[in-house]
Amino acid sequence: MLYFFVLIAFFISGCSHTPDKKTPVTIEQTPQQRAMQLAQLQQWQVTGKIAFIEKTARNSASLFWQVNEQKQYQQLNLTTYLGINILQLESDANNHEIQVDGKTYQGTNLEALIYSITGLTLPTKALTYWLKGITYQNTDNIIYDEITLLPESLSSEYNNEVWQVSYANYQSIKGYSLATTFSIKKDDLLIKIIINDWSIVN
Repeated sequence: MLYFFVLIAFFISGCSHTPDKKTPVTIEQTPQQRAMQLAQLQQWQVTGKIAFIEKTARNSASLFWQVNEQKQYQQLNLTTYLGINILQLESDANNHEIQVDGKTYQGTNLEALIYSITGLTLPTKALTYWLKGITYQNTDNIIYDEITLLPESLSSEYNNEVWQVSYANYQSIKGYSLATTFSIKKDDLLIKIIINDWSIVN
């Protein structure tokens, strides 16, 4: 198993502190209206930072993720704070290709492929929904803020494991209310994501 991440100084204070209380947005929607709107959002990209925190290790990287759900296409790049590319993913439907350390790996199960190469658990398929604050499967449960009616947390039994997602720091972006700070937890694994920029393609 190849552990390619170089352990670097834990680079962003935002990835090491508890997310701030959400900032209310001006969009007035019921949770149902918001979910219906965001289900139609199928082309987007985010840039930011991601950290994987476990009992024995902390790994972090800059994040670029472009998704086109309609065409079942995505690109995911993780780079060090020096701009060195440490993982480059391109997916077309269920065909996934990852480049790491000058080597190319291919597979049809993306999450298993990422884990086999890096040792990291990243629920990529569900995350394309969770980042938008909507459910990936019918059994997912969302708790909404009583004032803003925006998602505060989400719980999911995904791949026979219990995941907890917390949301903070919402922004209004092209008419969509989207969080920019995420804490995603499973057992002893905590994934923190801070999004610096949401780009929406209508």
